[in-house]
Amino acid sequence: MNPLLQEEREYPFARLLETKRRRQAEGRRVLDFGQGDPRDPTPAFIRRALADGVPEVSSYPTVKGKPELRESIARYLKRRFGLDVDPDRHILPVTGTKEGIFTSHLALLDPHGTRRGVVVFEPAYPVYVQGARYAGGTVHAVTVTRQTGFRPDPESFDPEMLAHTAVMWINYPHNPTGAEADAAWYARMRELSREHHFILASDECYADLGFGTPHPSVLVPEEAPDFDGVLAFHSCSKRSCMTGFRSGFVVGDPKWIAVLARFRPSVGVATPAFVQDAATAAWDDDAHVQEIVERYRRRREHFLEAFAHRGWHHDGGNATFYLWLRVPEVFGDAIRFADRLLEEDILVTPGPFLGAGGEKHVRFALVSTEDDSREAAARLQRIQP
Repeated sequence: MNPLLQEEREYPFARLLETKRRRQAEGRRVLDFGQGDPRDPTPAFIRRALADGVPEVSSYPTVKGKPELRESIARYLKRRFGLDVDPDRHILPVTGTKEGIFTSHLALLDPHGTRRGVVVFEPAYPVYVQGARYAGGTVHAVTVTRQTGFRPDPESFDPEMLAHTAVMWINYPHNPTGAEADAAWYARMRELSREHHFILASDECYADLGFGTPHPSVLVPEEAPDFDGVLAFHSCSKRSCMTGFRSGFVVGDPKWIAVLARFRPSVGVATPAFVQDAATAAWDDDAHVQEIVERYRRRREHFLEAFAHRGWHHDGGNATFYLWLRVPEVFGDAIRFADRLLEEDILVTPGPFLGAGGEKHVRFALVSTEDDSREAAARLQRIQP
């Protein structure tokens, strides 16, 4: 057995799912705001594209995917970010960003080299750390706080850390806090990646889920076609309610895209052709995304009103479908508060499940129905220590 499996703590969201199942087995109605897994229907036109794409004779898909998918992604990137990309050189499909992020470390890191550091900013999606460790990387975890808007200060980085960094992960809009980044911050991070020769990897799977000005990408038109040292990961999962389809893409520096394309056939992670057809339909349409965002906006308002009524503080930003609630002092820490919420059958993610810096927060994922959100907001009013 890989010794990392003996050291690895249980994947936190598996623990939440088991907790939900136990309570449901007791006959309780659990309002689930734990894992970021949307439970709204996948739009009908996407499901039709999937069904229409199932062939009579099945064949192995290719790692680079269908030209139609890559062209659809290129059109999306042009509409959304003004990017002109070459579908053949800049884009590679992945089987959802979780897979793409995890396995990318196996291609991007030299496990025997002196430069194998992977920088992550916590609290964060756990897969950055897990992927780095299984690939033989050395993880450098830097805590971000609400005092800095849950963004790291590029001028505060340890030079010794940067000297050993191979990959630095950034994620804005941010899971779990909903914080955002601006163009100037992205520009400084790109400068640092080039000054210190590391790959700047940007997880942008929430890029379309915002409630204000559209969020920028780490990639900018003026840096095409090289996008030197920069990769961005995108997903259909949150944007189009397609978590079970497992479809996303990575775009950026053609040098590193070629490395990933060379690596991925060995792993057998090519996206099935009929899933690619569904993703092609999804990336070509923006109207359904606007409808999905409006649903999240309404659910968000129910909770924010409930928090305000209790005098509780959402410390996060104005994007994603997450709320980052500061634990009221009378409830102690995040674990105790999450347990207290669970007594009212409200399931949330304790901040420590997402790394350092989450000890005084819990995360609400606005993935349940509006009726469930309204009911949960009502239940919050009766929560006492």
